Amino acid sequence: MPKEVPERLCLPGRPTMTEGRDCRFPGPGDKTVEVSPPPQLYLATATGRCPLPRTRIVVMIKSLAVTLATSLSAQFVPHAQTPELAIGDSAPALDIAHWMKGDAVTTFTPGHVYVLEFWATWCGPCVANMDHLSEVQARYADRGVTVIGLSDEVLQTTVRFLLRPIGEGRLQNDRIHYSLATDPDRSVHRAYFEAAGLDGIPAVFLIGKDARVEWLGHPKDLDPVVAAVVEGTWDREAHRAAVEAEQAASRARREVRQRLSKALESEEWETAIEVMDQLIAHGDETYVPTKYGVLMSRMKQYERGYAYAREALAQAWDSDAWLCMQLGWITSGSEQFPFDAEQRDLDLALKAAKRAVELEPLDYHLTLLASIHAQREEYADAARAQARAIAQYEAKRPKIRPHELNMFEEELAELRAQHSAYEKLARTR
Repeated sequence: MPKEVPERLCLPGRPTMTEGRDCRFPGPGDKTVEVSPPPQLYLATATGRCPLPRTRIVVMIKSLAVTLATSLSAQFVPHAQTPELAIGDSAPALDIAHWMKGDAVTTFTPGHVYVLEFWATWCGPCVANMDHLSEVQARYADRGVTVIGLSDEVLQTTVRFLLRPIGEGRLQNDRIHYSLATDPDRSVHRAYFEAAGLDGIPAVFLIGKDARVEWLGHPKDLDPVVAAVVEGTWDREAHRAAVEAEQAASRARREVRQRLSKALESEEWETAIEVMDQLIAHGDETYVPTKYGVLMSRMKQYERGYAYAREALAQAWDSDAWLCMQLGWITSGSEQFPFDAEQRDLDLALKAAKRAVELEPLDYHLTLLASIHAQREEYADAARAQARAIAQYEAKRPKIRPHELNMFEEELAELRAQHSAYEKLARTR
């Protein structure tokens, strides 16, 4: 069934429910479109309502125009030209409605350090980070460090989450060994999260011994920063200068992307190609498949497109499974970049998909390979690739959390049904 999502979609590379790194809220200008995922290539929504894939690579679709919008490296670079809350600024007071675990923090005690994480019960990566934050709290319990997890959901929602069973007679609450609070009026979210221009969770603000913001980022990168701040070796000014430099670079990238978006919306394809070439030249490979898709699907310049794809595949051959997979996906036909079926070079598509599997035998690489074999009417090969995909997906079962099990079983059933279809076709040939 089509799913309602904002206009930013992941290039395929189906995420697993345990591999997402962050969740993203819809940003300024995001609209809602109807998208039906192609068979066996699952697109992940880029709303804040589900985990994102391991790569923070998203596509912004406007009418028939497709362009990449952002990347993982820019996740904690504020959208605003001048953020209202920056590194070195005084940390706003915490006006929090409900404290569910730990003592209420209304003022910052001099000499103490505070780790303030913004999270939500629906955010898979946030939930996965709870054990890590509990470890941080335990490690620095006697060093004046207080870890606080803050959601903007209503109290009842968070309480229901805490009472959710996780197996072996334990509840979610039993995993959390740090302070937990809710901010349903979003006053603290506005003072921190929005003031810093952030749009993705989990996000951590580290507040130092003088009650100033020392750092903000993803909790997985927290440990060395906490250690340095506690030991007094953290260089806040150097970090602030680095952040400001990245913000300036981000603004420049955003201006280029705005030019690209305008060119795509107005169907000025050659201009769009020129701008993407600039972005690729600066090291952003995520525009390579987008450029290829525009050449094939929008401009119908097949000879030029295939020449570019072969060059890109040669450059990706040694180590870039993701790009090999993207090239195979587009070449074999996709809803995002449709072009005439008779123009598909299935030999090239198969070569790219096989190499993606050789480099990284992931389940979604294997399902792509199976689908290409099927297009070539090589159904026995398709069934074998699909069987490998099922084995890879099954291997993830121990990592699946109880509340994700139904979705896992549904996807597994789809993989098995496709395998059965391939086997049936193989027997009839």
